[in-house]
Amino acid sequence: MESQTISLNVHPQILDLYEVLEKNGLHKQKEDVQSLVGYVESMEYNLSVMMNEIQEMHAEVKRLHDRGIRNQCGKIIAKAEDKIHQAKTMVSVIKVRLIDAAGNAVKTCKEKGKSALIRAVEAMRVSTVLSKIKSGFSHMSQSMRQSAGQIDVIRGELHEVGGHMKNAGRALLGRSAKQAGNLEADKGLLAKLRGFLEACGDKFSKMERSADRLIDKIQQNEKQAKQKQSVKSDLHQLKTQRLEKSKAPVIKEQAR
Repeated sequence: MESQTISLNVHPQILDLYEVLEKNGLHKQKEDVQSLVGYVESMEYNLSVMMNEIQEMHAEVKRLHDRGIRNQCGKIIAKAEDKIHQAKTMVSVIKVRLIDAAGNAVKTCKEKGKSALIRAVEAMRVSTVLSKIKSGFSHMSQSMRQSAGQIDVIRGELHEVGGHMKNAGRALLGRSAKQAGNLEADKGLLAKLRGFLEACGDKFSKMERSADRLIDKIQQNEKQAKQKQSVKSDLHQLKTQRLEKSKAPVIKEQAR
């Protein structure tokens, strides 16, 4: 569990991988791994902040006087907390696997050389990992916004009940009923809970978009690397053909 407490940016196995990739001239591969490491670090921080904030929301829910409303909101916040916990678990698993993969890549390079190192880095499947993260965050973002919608329903019901009670009082005083005003979205504890859930949805969406941008960047790097390799292969083939042609007259002369 020690690996979990050390920042990826300064983890010995990650730093060793950076060094090995740099020494072997694999700058694009190093950049891809650095991008994933930076993204995981950012996610870990954001999720820790969200987890602290949701504990504050639990405390806020306990302040609600109506038991029924308190129970409903408690369940909604508990569901949101579970989603954040799932995200933290996903990040923790990715972090451990990334550290293990870095260690294996360095070991493979020492034992089998540069070609094996390239295959080991490719086996880390950075784009695939990011795609899974992106999908997970998309689902969590939708879930948070659904929860915010549930809070809106509760607020709407309370607002309507409050309007009926006020009109009942006016009726007792012989006054005509008054049409209920618009629900003020920025006031009250329930509005605060709704705002928190909506903000969580926005954060998950932001992390999803960040993953998408990284995927595009890494895929572009892979495309450029393949094009470069293709050019090298073509040049090598052309050089071989020229060499064979230059040897052809000599062979004929010898045969004569």
